[in-house]
Amino acid sequence: YTSSGGITLEIPKLGVQSEVVGVPLSDDGWDATWLWNQVGWLEGTAFPSWNGNSGIAGHNILSSGMPGPFYRLDQLKKGDEIWIHAYGDVYVFSVRRISLVNAKQIDSLEHKDQPWLTLITCESFDETTQVYRQRIIVQASLIDVR
Repeated sequence: YTSSGGITLEIPKLGVQSEVVGVPLSDDGWDATWLWNQVGWLEGTAFPSWNGNSGIAGHNILSSGMPGPFYRLDQLKKGDEIWIHAYGDVYVFSVRRISLVNAKQIDSLEHKDQPWLTLITCESFDETTQVYRQRIIVQASLIDVR
């Protein structure tokens, strides 16, 4: 766990507002199991609001069975806004793509030249193997700074 320095993510359509914390990258990838009701910037992706593709993960369902911050992420539509509050400004991103991918697929985190957000949450829990089979991916590009 690392603090992101007071950066928050807000999704007005879903009523989501959460501090963004850092999720360290290890040899085994990112362990976001501990996030609970926060969202986490994936180390190694662009820092939120900077040029590049910022990966931000959050739980769909918490281990308690309660909804997590990305519970209704699949309800976003193209054009919906996602806001990053940082440094006294609001960075406004517009949703460009929503997709359901294999849980091991990470090409949605590929580099971008401009500021992008890629929100990621797990989907389709397999009771037999105790792992998620898929991920919901929401990609958004920067359209304004207020």
